[in-house]
Amino acid sequence: MRLMAIVTRGSLAGRRQIITSLAVLLFSFSAGSLPASANDGEAGKFILSLGERAVSVLRDKEGTTFAERENAFRQILVEGFHMNTISRFVLGRYWRSATSAQRSAYNDVFVDFIVRVYASRFDSYNGEQFKIKKTIRSNSEADSIVRAQIQRPSGAEPIGVDFRVRLIDGSHKVVDVTVEGISMLHTHRVEFASVINRGGMDGFLDELRAQVTVRGENADN
Repeated sequence: MRLMAIVTRGSLAGRRQIITSLAVLLFSFSAGSLPASANDGEAGKFILSLGERAVSVLRDKEGTTFAERENAFRQILVEGFHMNTISRFVLGRYWRSATSAQRSAYNDVFVDFIVRVYASRFDSYNGEQFKIKKTIRSNSEADSIVRAQIQRPSGAEPIGVDFRVRLIDGSHKVVDVTVEGISMLHTHRVEFASVINRGGMDGFLDELRAQVTVRGENADN
């Protein structure tokens, strides 16, 4: 079976490059980057704590295997991101029309797919750092937006990044990441819909599984 491309062509491929590049930058914070003047500092502190856990993994290329770094990223993703919210949003209307078996299969493979997509860029980390600029309240869902910038060693213009953080069952969780106005959730939602429209839900699930396998084999080489 020919592998259907999850990444679509044209401008969306450019968006994926930006979003995927975020994998190597996502938690690259410098100490003390949260402004003391931020009124809603809990969401910012939450993002900063995730960063402090992950940046040590990104930097320790010599002392860890790729599998160890990937596993550490999985733990941070599962603990820090609300994967149920993210997975259902990116599937959109197809979640409602999916059978129970298809939903179960999708839940089984989604986290593996996300981990493999973003972990594949780990070794490209080159000392980039985030600076948290401020935390603001969103007008919807009572979310907090942690606004940050990626600062690049090359001296190029910083890249703006927003983390949407939601308080769910008493815990802060990331529910979206937006890079220069491009949402991770919306990007995956468009891509997933394109694949489902071409191959149906079962074809889409086969593609996700194939992508997980291929990316795992590439990481092992």
